[in-house]
Amino acid sequence: MKYTAVYEPDMKSCGVLDLQLLSRYLQDRVPMETLLEGTGLQQDRLYAPDTHITLMQKLATFSNAINNTSEPGLGLKVGQQARFSDFGVLGYAVFSSSTLLDALMMGFKYLRLAGPVLKKTMWVEDDVGYFRADQLVELDSLLPFCSEYWFAAILSLCEEVIQQPFPSKAIYFPFPAPEYAELYEETFHCPVYFNSKHLEWHFDATKLYEPLPTANPMTLSMCLKSCDEMLEKVSGALTLNEKITQMLLENPGRYPSIEVVSSELGMSSRTLRRHLKNENTGFQDILDHVRFSLARHYLRSTQISIEDISERVGFSDPANFRHAFRKWSGASPRDYRNQLCA
Repeated sequence: MKYTAVYEPDMKSCGVLDLQLLSRYLQDRVPMETLLEGTGLQQDRLYAPDTHITLMQKLATFSNAINNTSEPGLGLKVGQQARFSDFGVLGYAVFSSSTLLDALMMGFKYLRLAGPVLKKTMWVEDDVGYFRADQLVELDSLLPFCSEYWFAAILSLCEEVIQQPFPSKAIYFPFPAPEYAELYEETFHCPVYFNSKHLEWHFDATKLYEPLPTANPMTLSMCLKSCDEMLEKVSGALTLNEKITQMLLENPGRYPSIEVVSSELGMSSRTLRRHLKNENTGFQDILDHVRFSLARHYLRSTQISIEDISERVGFSDPANFRHAFRKWSGASPRDYRNQLCA
């Protein structure tokens, strides 16, 4: 199942967390004035919580860093410095998630707060998980640095949250092997391939569903509200459909009613229904879509029993789940799974 969690860079409004990591790492070697030269950015704004910059300003800063240091694998080393404490409330939210899958899905949702420059996609096929990154803007000589930083930061953060080595299988980079290629395998502890078609990372997906030692539902709930407020400032308003989908995905198997959702959105359920009708959808349609997407994922990518899947997608009676799934897909859950295995 390819997850709907896809991040596309906003060329007009990016977060600056990666620039903060970069400037901190280079603080004794590259003066801040040199790092920000030609970007129009002010030093005192780099650490302000409400600072957002354009994608071009970010790339110009990266270019200044590379041109003023000869350190091999700069992106790898900056990415390895990433810690959840650097990401403020977003870091605490991810760190408090129930499973690594929840943490990653949440990370994708709020990636705009960190401001990556590559389009990101994650999906799972059988027991293998995939991260892929694509360029929306030609990065040219900056591609190795951006690729190194993103993968190294993900590795550092994932290992911090699971408190064990990340189960990498292989990593593919769409550029020639640099002179310091051995640093890649030392960093990622898996086979590394260059001149590949895609920028892609394969990993053992079975780890996605294991409980996290740092899970804290209360902390998570508080942090999510703050994340939503910050995301609103960065990327503007989401559609009602998108907002409701996110609220439902954040509560798998314990979906809030339309009354609860409408209250969270500051309107009556009647008003919410009217607005959704204007978007050519309805609350039950959105809920069914979320349930169907999750059910297909569990049937395709896990060996969880039909009864357990029923509960995970919010059905107290497995018979009702089977009836609903047949309505959505034209096949029973068991037949759907068997067809995939055939």
